This record gives sequence, C-alpha cells and structure tokens, in this order.
Amino acid sequence: MIGKPLLPVDAILPEMIASLERSPTLVIEAPPGAGKTTRVPPALLDIVSGEVVVLEPRRIAARLAARRVAWERGEQVGQTIEGRWGRGAGRVP
Repeated sequence: MIGKPLLPVDAILPEMIASLERSPTLVIEAPPGAGKTTRVPPALLDIVSGEVVVLEPRRIAARLAARRVAWERGEQVGQTIEGRWGRGAGRVP
C-alpha cells in the first residue's frame, strides 16, 4: 500500500483537534478534495469516546468515503469504519 497523499486539511488537523479539546463546536469550510470527509473523521476517532457520524448527500459518496477511510486505516469496511446510507440504513458491501 502506498502512503496516503497529503491533503490541505492535514496541515490544520492538530489545530482543529486542539480547538475541539477547548470547545465542542467546530465548523470546517474547504473546497472539494481538501480532506474534510477522509481525514477529519478518523482524526476525531482518536479524541472522542463514541462514534463519529459523517453525513454524505449521496449513496455513492457514502460508499466511496467509507471505503477510502477504511483503506487509509489499513482496514476493511465494517471494522472501525462503517458506511450506511438512506432510510433503511443499508450498509456498504
């Protein structure tokens, strides 16, 4: 497996985590491809004592995001990362 490429959000992850340790609210605004979906949620898993829920507007986006994050963590979908979507909460196969 090739190392994950650096994304713009990687540079501010430590600052974001420090901010969340001071206050439970954080708003992230960045262009597509910055790493909001694939880098921020896994970083949050390391500091929260519960689940991290990521909402995606489309099923394909949810499936791809779950697979990408699991791949970057060296896991299969369903271990730490689950992908669910829609009314029936279908799981990423």
